[in-house]
Parts: sequence; structure tokens; C-alpha cells
Amino acid sequence: MSDTTAVQPAKPVHPIVNKVGGVFMHVSNMERSVNWYHKLFGMPERSSVTDKVHALKMQGGYDFVLDQHGYDRKLAPKDRPILMFDSPDVHAAFRFIQQIGITPVWRIEEYPGMAFFTFRDPDGNLLMVCGKPGSKEEKEEAKADTGAAEPVRYDGGGCQLIVRDSAYYSANTREGLELTGGAVTELTFATPLRIETTVKIEGGCLRLKYGKHGGLTFNYGPSANNGAGEEFYVRHPAVNKDFSYLDKGAIPVREWVRVSWTIQERSMEVHVNGELFHVQQGYFGNLVSKAGIGCDNGKITVKSFVVEPLSKEETMPRLAVLREGMEADELVPDISCFPQLTGEGLWLAYNEEWGSARTTGVYSTPFTVEAVVCSDTNSVVLYGGTSARAKFHQDGSFSFLDPITKEEIWAEGKGKLGDGFSTVQWRMEADRTTVSVDGELRFERAGDYADCRFAIGVGADIGSAVVVKSIAMK
Repeated sequence: MSDTTAVQPAKPVHPIVNKVGGVFMHVSNMERSVNWYHKLFGMPERSSVTDKVHALKMQGGYDFVLDQHGYDRKLAPKDRPILMFDSPDVHAAFRFIQQIGITPVWRIEEYPGMAFFTFRDPDGNLLMVCGKPGSKEEKEEAKADTGAAEPVRYDGGGCQLIVRDSAYYSANTREGLELTGGAVTELTFATPLRIETTVKIEGGCLRLKYGKHGGLTFNYGPSANNGAGEEFYVRHPAVNKDFSYLDKGAIPVREWVRVSWTIQERSMEVHVNGELFHVQQGYFGNLVSKAGIGCDNGKITVKSFVVEPLSKEETMPRLAVLREGMEADELVPDISCFPQLTGEGLWLAYNEEWGSARTTGVYSTPFTVEAVVCSDTNSVVLYGGTSARAKFHQDGSFSFLDPITKEEIWAEGKGKLGDGFSTVQWRMEADRTTVSVDGELRFERAGDYADCRFAIGVGADIGSAVVVKSIAMK
């Protein structure tokens, strides 16, 4: 006689766990509040806090979550969630609340490894469900019928996009790939690179993806506006860190927009329809990843999506040239300068091969160039094209190469720069030119300079280096 035990079927897991995952405290100053609560609970104070959300572990097992987003977005108290429930499958929880007659306030927002949505109780309290994304019902049905669902693919003009399984909606149309959710490239790409897309936003927020964590989010907003607004978010491609820009402004909707994201080793730039939208410094080198595009709380149509590596010339660090306080041009260095953007400015050297950083624009007389520079060998050179040169020498002398007579004029003892950074001003007028250092006139020469027209350059003498903190044209 055999002794057998009947195997009981596993009890289905409810999609919303009967447990509070976290309680929200909405704060207006994260650093102040973190230190206040740390002191309240006898925890070490934090020297600095930059995150917009900070969770304190409580003895009850759930988190006490300090959240600054509500204040930053100027949300009414009723539009700020008061607590969140855990879920092993957020998609299943989303379907469940609709089945029992509850209307979500904000549809699922999904990130790698987590997702959340919000809804209200009968008294209007805003609640959140947060946890693992889980799987879509349609995906599971497709697997049961065919064994595996064939993903939607789209040729973006050089890059093959594959729609993610978690996408709510996707379709290839005559205009392009219609998408709610996300799609990623089939191949991986290494930095430095440029991601460029032509896309139409029908509603919600647009997302570009690159790196383990990285992404750009355009037109983000509060749940009261169905997730659409004028907020812009950057998530660092290499680390899980968000940077929020609440008043950046929305990009156009219901029309074709060209968006490009350039990722270099030490900086990123975002352009919208050819205009600079955002610049951010950091270290973004040594990354290899797929790129992607997506949309939450709305729909986009992707006409084109291209990822291209950058040439050495394109990856050169550049420094903005100001005019009347606005960015009007940029200094573009030669490769031979070994250029690098540092915390102090644009670093340039000169070894065996001559080089400098020059403006892309050309400036006619009269003009004034004002450069804030530093060189530990007192070696700074300002150029007017290839015919004019104002040079500060290591021995403290100064020389000027006249663009009209081709004569080199020397001024002994007039080229000494100050310790640290000095402001060098070179003025070219129709009948004379002057050079000043920190407001002191060092050189003046009369001449017929009315027809002079130059690209402006700056560099160091042979064997030396210079740091250009800023440059402006007047």
C-alpha cells in the first residue's frame, strides 16, 4: 500500500499585496527634510541630497518616502499620492482594478525592473501601486496560441527597431511606427554617438533611451494633465540618477519634430529641430548599449530613427562663445591641441604640431574679443585668422603680428599675466588695435584695419598649455 499525498493547486497570488509598501511625505526641500527626519530618528545627517525621492527604512518593514516632485510640479495636495501598495505584477493589478470598477488616474509608467500607476479611493485619496512590471494579458494569450509572439519591427532608416513585449500598442503605418510603450534597436552601439529621430507626438511624453539606465524624457507632466506637461528629465546613461528640469518647456506636438541626442565622452547635447535644447556635462565614455524610443500616457509616430558613431572632429570638446550674454558661437579646437573640457574650462596644449581653438564664425572690424585665460607658463596666444596674432610670452614680453604690414612688433615687459585667471581683451577698430589685461592697457597700434575680417582663435605657445575659462565677442 503506497503512501501518497495529494498535491494541492497553488493559490493564485493577488496582484495587489495586502501590505503598505511605503507612505509618502511630500516635502519642499529634500536636503532640509532628510536631515530633519534623520535627526528625529537618531540617524546620521546627510551632507548633501540631490535626489527628488528619498526612502527611510522603518522598523515596520515599509518605507517612509520623502518626495519633492509634488512641490516642484506645483501639484495640489489631492494630486499627490499618500501611500503605495506593493504588487508582484503591476500589469495584472492594473487590469484587476478596472475589472472591479476603479478607473486609474495615471496609466502604468514603466522603468527597468519596476512600474507604477495611481488611482483614487471613494473619498478621492490618491493611491499608488508599485512593483515588478509583470506581463501584459495580450502577450500571455499570444504565447498560449503560438508559443511565442513575433515582435513588431520597423526600419528607421538604418536602424532596425524592435517593439518591446511590454508595449501597449504598436503598428507599422504609411507614416511610420505608431507606438505606445517602447522600442529598442536590434544592435548595440558604443559612445561617442548621435541618436537622431524624426517623430510626431500625439500625446503624453516622449522618451529616448541609451545605456544601462539612460534616457531623456520630454513633455512630462502631472497626472492631472494625463502625464503631459513641460518637464524635462535626464537619466544618466551609466548610473541610475535623475536630473529634473521642470521649466525647460515642451517640444511641439502633433507635428513632425527632429530630435538629436549627442553623447560624447564628457558631455551630452540635445537639439530639437536644429536648435540647442539642453547641454549636460559628466562622464559618458566606455558605454556600449542599445538605443530606444518610447512614449507613456499617449502615442507617438516614429518616421526615422538612426544611431551613428561620431568622427574624431565631432567629438572635440567645444566652448561656447558669448555675445551680449547669449551663446552666439563656439570655439572648436584642433585635434593637435589635445583638448579637454575640465571644471575650469577648455584645456589646450601645443607640442610639435601647431594648433588652436577657433570660432566657427567670422568677425569684421570693429570687434572686441574678451577671453578669461590661465597659463602656468604665461603662454597665451590670440589669433585673428592666420594673419594677426597677439602673443604673451613666457618671459613676460608681448608681441603683435600686424595683419596688414606683416610686421611683428614687440613690447618688452608688457605681456605678464596675473596669477590664476586673467581677462585679456583685444580690440580691433578701423584705425587702431589695442590689447588690455585685467583692464590695464598693454599695447596700442595705429593702422588701417577697416577691412579686417577674422575667425578668432586662442591657444598656447610651443610646449605649454592654456585653460580658456570663457570667451565673448563684443
